[in-house]
Amino acid sequence: MNHSLFNSTIGVNFSNTFQSTGKQVSATTAATQIKTTGVKTVKMFTYNQTDCISAFAKEGLQVLVDIPNGDLQACANNDATTINAIVKVLSDYSANIPMICVGNEPLGSWWNNAYKPYLVNALTNIKSAIATKGLITKVTVPFNYAIMGNSYPPSSGAFNGSLKNTILDVCAILKADNSVFMINVYPFITQNSQPTISLDYCLFTANNNPGDWVYDGTYTYKNIFDAMYDALFVALGNNGYGSLPIVIGEAGWPTGPSATYTTATKANAQVFNQNLINHCKSGKGTPRNPNVKIPCFIFEMYDEDTKPIGAGTFEHNWGVYGYNATKNDYEAKYPLTW
Repeated sequence: MNHSLFNSTIGVNFSNTFQSTGKQVSATTAATQIKTTGVKTVKMFTYNQTDCISAFAKEGLQVLVDIPNGDLQACANNDATTINAIVKVLSDYSANIPMICVGNEPLGSWWNNAYKPYLVNALTNIKSAIATKGLITKVTVPFNYAIMGNSYPPSSGAFNGSLKNTILDVCAILKADNSVFMINVYPFITQNSQPTISLDYCLFTANNNPGDWVYDGTYTYKNIFDAMYDALFVALGNNGYGSLPIVIGEAGWPTGPSATYTTATKANAQVFNQNLINHCKSGKGTPRNPNVKIPCFIFEMYDEDTKPIGAGTFEHNWGVYGYNATKNDYEAKYPLTW
């Protein structure tokens, strides 16, 4: 498992794009507050917010930048303006940007395959442009977990058949690049859509509840995170990519609105995120991939009160930090040891 790419096992996702006017956290404030947590690596969703990249770099933070899905077609077509703009940022901040994410959940079903035709070519062209510039920046693709066609039990882990060829083409590029496979994992969303799944099993608190565990051959799963991770691990292994390190691009728990989503509370968010952090840093790994630390980016640093709510109104409340109108500033909603 290659951890040398990142300065810390635990990172955090940052975005201020969907914060309303007057509530948008500044680059310098974000850099200071993120550094205060002890986190050393930040994952963003753009490449052109150079004020933020610069502020993070000044605080000694690593930054993963992202090529938005809307730019994938231009990159696939080798559009010089787009690619040169991307490579310029990677070059200007080469000491602080170890990796660039190409797309953001580009194979999500809600896109109706809009980005699927462009993903592999975009990834190929970006990697080529990076190499031509003499940079060593790695490439990856943050996938949503629905790329899995089957994930239960973990031993049956398999990719969605309609996406498999694209995923494996991406894997070939990642392997050649000595990069990582990035996946977003959301036990909250799984439990919210399937209430029969034990909340304790999702919060890492089922250690003393054997009735909540999942038994899969000789492997026992005491939390859903390990089960989801290992299902992907099996799918990768069955296709010849078991050596690709798995990085969790997003994982978190929203704090509301609890009137609509009863498990979306500050208490549950604190328990989930703290247990997730502890688990990923522990080096225990998972039943099928033991004795590894699991790089993981918590979603997310700040609430975004204008984020689209197609998935649910909980989308406004993923932040570890929330806006305090009295102080006109963001502050931690609950304590975490990062």
